[in-house]
Amino acid sequence: PTHHMPPPHYLPPPTYHHTLTSPLVGYGHQRGRSWHQHHGGDPHHLDMSSASKRKCVQLKPPIPSKFQGDIEKFKDAQVPEFNNLVNFPGNMSQKQSPNVPNGMRCCVMCGQACQLSIAGKNKQKDKSVGESSNNSRNGSNGGSGCAVIPTQNKGLCTMCDVSVWIVTQSGLEIKWCKGCKNFRPWAAFGDKGLATKCVRCRERQREKYAVQKKEKEKARGNRPALNAS
Repeated sequence: PTHHMPPPHYLPPPTYHHTLTSPLVGYGHQRGRSWHQHHGGDPHHLDMSSASKRKCVQLKPPIPSKFQGDIEKFKDAQVPEFNNLVNFPGNMSQKQSPNVPNGMRCCVMCGQACQLSIAGKNKQKDKSVGESSNNSRNGSNGGSGCAVIPTQNKGLCTMCDVSVWIVTQSGLEIKWCKGCKNFRPWAAFGDKGLATKCVRCRERQREKYAVQKKEKEKARGNRPALNAS
């Protein structure tokens, strides 16, 4: 009997959360359809400037609400340098690839071409960025699936900065902390594993807020005395 073998170059696409231009998704029909739907043009010309090093892979859903191991044991685990964690080190350069449209950059983790977000340049744009980040944190993209790359994110898009990643070499689970502006062990986020900041940064934020509140109350208390004099 004759057996029909698939072409030797065929690989089934892995299941990652990106459905736009990420090389981690493969070249499936949905990837091309999503790109045409949201951006137009040919997706293959945008994000294939470098191959993924696969230093990290995303934790597969369903994602639990927090780290499932010993939090106290792993919260201070040593995390490799950022340069040694990114899947697309070629995208770390601020120099824009000639294949990427103006105002866009390819994410260092997923390789997807995303819109750049520059704080203070456009308030409406910043508002949409915030909404995109909130939708990502809630496990939804608001129906658009469009991620952006904030200025302070070291080239990480707003879908990858809310994901939990597994370092392939060690198996350590890590997550981006918006306070540290770096990857931290997922255990460092404590019981709020889906928060955008680790426990340490959340505590600092609370302390800062408490100090500011006291200063405002003190200023209000001194105001009548100044007026009386």
